[in-house]
Amino acid sequence: MSLMPTSFPPISWRDALDLKLREEHPQPVISNHALAVALACLLSKPEYAGRTIRPPRNGLARETYVAARAALIERGALLPDKGLPSTQLRIPGRRDASPGEIMCAIDPFGHVAFLSAMEFHGLTNRLPKLLYFATFDAASWKQHARERTVRELGPLLPAFVEAELPALQYSRVTKLNGVVVETLRTKDAGHWRNTMNGALRVTGIGRTFLDMIQNPDLCGGIRHVIEVFEEHAQAHIAAILNEFSANGGKIDRVRAGYILNDRCGIDLPEIDAWCVDAARGGSRKLDAHAEYASVFSEKWSLSINA
Repeated sequence: MSLMPTSFPPISWRDALDLKLREEHPQPVISNHALAVALACLLSKPEYAGRTIRPPRNGLARETYVAARAALIERGALLPDKGLPSTQLRIPGRRDASPGEIMCAIDPFGHVAFLSAMEFHGLTNRLPKLLYFATFDAASWKQHARERTVRELGPLLPAFVEAELPALQYSRVTKLNGVVVETLRTKDAGHWRNTMNGALRVTGIGRTFLDMIQNPDLCGGIRHVIEVFEEHAQAHIAAILNEFSANGGKIDRVRAGYILNDRCGIDLPEIDAWCVDAARGGSRKLDAHAEYASVFSEKWSLSINA
């Protein structure tokens, strides 16, 4: 006797959306925009997970999105949270996510940086009392948002816009789970790598050393930066050389060259090559924010004021 294939009963669009979020959205929070994108993608096909979808009466419309959001909140699939921006909803069962993971879910273009990245890489014994985060400046962020929306929606974009569904927008966050969030916005915020199966974005080890030189005030201060170089630079010298050569400015290489040579005792041809970036007769300082000191490195044309 042959067995007939099992047919699954139809599923309501609300239940299908609930299932889609549970199976496809691993982040601890979801934005109004991401929810609307999930809804648009769901309704663009007649079935989900092998089950025919009973579509909403109005199709993809603003009213459908509002009803979907309300239904998911009512059934506890999504949770409003006073600690989150109004554009975000928490996903239950993922409360163990760190502030860094939550920030990376809220801001799809940002990443953990500076002293927080140093902690992640095991470069500092200081435990930051706040989360350092980097993302794009306003103009760059909007451009990345437009490009991302085109990629994620493709041919569905005109219908999405016509339905007046929520756009991807920047959410300012100053505190998460009691942790203060310090955000730096810059057009040069794309230097990060994925970790923890994509749950966290953080600067790579070479970029973290470059950030220490460029922004010592966000990395525990110049003296702590020098301490970290002294203890850890040798172990990561290849990544440091690559990053400073590719992305560092002349003054970055001069400051790092002095620290690597004189404080760490590392002598390599690649570092010596950075001497060409030294400004002879100039008034450059090791610590850009401290007073000029008479102690001077002739090799690096640098005032050693730290």
